[in-house]
Amino acid sequence: MYSNSRIETFEQCPQKYKFRYIQNIRTETEGVEAFVGKRVHETLEKLYRDLKMTKLHTVEELLQFYEGEWEKNWHGHVRVVREGITPGHYFALGKQCIVDYYKRYHPFNQGRTLGLEERIEMKLKDGDKTYSVQGYIDRLTWDSATETYEIHDYKTGNTVPTQQDADEDRQLALYQLGLLQRWPDAKRVKLIWHYLAADKEIVSARTPTDLATLERDVIDVIHLIEEETKLGRWNVRVSRLCEWCEYKAICPAWKHPVAMEILTPNEYLQDTGVQLVQKFADLEAKKADLQAEIKALTQEQSKIEEAAIAYAQKENVLTLDGPEHRLVFKSEDEFRAPTKSEDPFAWELLRTTLKNAGKLEDVSTVNSGMLKFAMRNKKWPQDLVKSIMGLVTQGVKKSVSLVKK
Repeated sequence: MYSNSRIETFEQCPQKYKFRYIQNIRTETEGVEAFVGKRVHETLEKLYRDLKMTKLHTVEELLQFYEGEWEKNWHGHVRVVREGITPGHYFALGKQCIVDYYKRYHPFNQGRTLGLEERIEMKLKDGDKTYSVQGYIDRLTWDSATETYEIHDYKTGNTVPTQQDADEDRQLALYQLGLLQRWPDAKRVKLIWHYLAADKEIVSARTPTDLATLERDVIDVIHLIEEETKLGRWNVRVSRLCEWCEYKAICPAWKHPVAMEILTPNEYLQDTGVQLVQKFADLEAKKADLQAEIKALTQEQSKIEEAAIAYAQKENVLTLDGPEHRLVFKSEDEFRAPTKSEDPFAWELLRTTLKNAGKLEDVSTVNSGMLKFAMRNKKWPQDLVKSIMGLVTQGVKKSVSLVKK
């Protein structure tokens, strides 16, 4: 049985998918963002569940319930990752979410509630094979005035997506697919996200074409999961989300750094892995120093080369003698083809000239070396050669060779 959460976990990191769904590893660690989200969801669920029995809570009663659930469920393994933010800040955020929601929707008569934490199952057809995907709708409502089913989802995070992001969201669209499979006569379905921290509502809808595309896309991801399961590869995908991952302490990408964090400075420096990293880093630093030195030597050598060429020209010689080596000078005509970045007009004109003459394939790519080779063969018409010479930069290339005696 698949779920949107399960599919998202694989897309986020195959290794995390392996820990959670293949090896079924459960950890005591819980991110504070997930913790506050659960408490707010529980509070809004109580609001609407009791409303079904005609009991409307005051906002004070809901906040009292929220505080009680927070205290009852809080444990020592709730992790706060953001620097400078305390559990108290998250507790206050949850309260604000509840108060803002209460003010916006009171007296909560926007449609009839059909289900809370409603389990929904989608059947995805793939030839002769069928995949089952399940999910839980935070709140399912019916608006009799417009004959519309509404799928509501609560978000307590600070990030609010764009309308385009919402229109491309997979989770609630899957729920719509499941809803239409449950009630095929449903005429209209609205997808509604409540971004509680921002006190903002975003609404979206899906066409039959959208849902058909969604079904194919989800099946494609499931195929990837099945392939990865057969290969047993489970690559690690490092991202900023790693900071919130409950498997960080056992992940191949983070296991050693996490283990090192709790060591004393002396124990840390004695660790074999730490020592290997330091030795590697020292050698990398030495390489950088040598590369800088080589660059400086090359620049100095270029200056001496220029001076040697000038001296040879002045003395009208082609060789300079030294104790153990000789410098041999050579001059040859050179021309350089225009490049697209430097002179796009000349570059295009040269290509067009060669193409019209049926010679573009002779030079494969239009570069100086290929042009020089082709023209030296003297197989091209003189008028073509003349046209090309008008487009290239001509000069004399001087070179110096060091020869041992």
